Amino acid sequence: MEKLVLVGVDSGATKTEAVGMDTTSQVCVFTTEGPSNPSVVGIEKSSAVIARAVEKVLTSLGYEKPTPHIVAVGAAGVVNKSYADVLRKRLSVLSGVPADRVVVFEDELAAHASVFLSSDGIVGVLGTGSCVYGEFAGHSVRVGGWGHLLGDEGSGYRLGLKSLREVLECLDGLKECSSLAILIARSMGFSSASDVLSYVYYSENPKTAVASLATMVMKAYRDGDNTAARIVESEIDEFVKQVAAVIRKIGVSSPKVGFTGSVYMENRELLRHLLKKKLEELLGIDIEIFEQKVRASCGAIIAGLKLKNDSTMLARALNTIEKCCLC
Repeated sequence: MEKLVLVGVDSGATKTEAVGMDTTSQVCVFTTEGPSNPSVVGIEKSSAVIARAVEKVLTSLGYEKPTPHIVAVGAAGVVNKSYADVLRKRLSVLSGVPADRVVVFEDELAAHASVFLSSDGIVGVLGTGSCVYGEFAGHSVRVGGWGHLLGDEGSGYRLGLKSLREVLECLDGLKECSSLAILIARSMGFSSASDVLSYVYYSENPKTAVASLATMVMKAYRDGDNTAARIVESEIDEFVKQVAAVIRKIGVSSPKVGFTGSVYMENRELLRHLLKKKLEELLGIDIEIFEQKVRASCGAIIAGLKLKNDSTMLARALNTIEKCCLC
């Protein structure tokens, strides 16, 4: 039987994950590369990183020439269809995959599929950035996802940014040093505002550098730090408003809501309870929380096949995904 191979890519600001899926033998191979968010690293570097990941998974599957049925890329930072098309064409050139087999779309579609597969539901993404996306009865709604310059409420970047402001205000004598500011300054070796500015502005990827501090903020929150609690809960309050907006726009009385992204997955037990509590308080209804079923790179394959209306291959892909893509 002829091999049919599908490739999915989860392209983010922190890392890139690709999966190569042989639907005939039902085997999946994965690889990870560095950041490839085109709005952060640029189209050229983004397409080069993704092309390298695609080549690696195809080689691992025994392919000398890249001839997959589809290369589906869920990319953070793809702000419109024309931008996605530029990335698609450049990726085709670098990877050698025909352009009509490459599909590029916003990463929240892959996130949605990673939770709900091909079913309806609402997903909130809390990673380096943030976004909320829902599908119901053939309609889709997106709220947030404005990027770190305009939004990204609840994201790793926002948590890191607010923690760095605590450090700067402490070091500049603008207010009394909080325990969180002291913790981060000591952990990072910051003894002056100049140290903080150098860390951010001389970094190869400032967005990722700032977002990386979210791990310390969340640990401090779990340990009962009051400043960390104020930062985390205020950000979650804003993010929950976006989830509620999608629920209202879709108009379902019993919404299915799932969450994913690195910040959520690394703090799942804590954030699941907090998000559910705040959503129910805001909306006055019971909320059922769904967990991520498959890896986001596999979700990209589902989303890409849905966009191409390839129902036959989607059914085949879902069968393989259940065998080798589960979280």
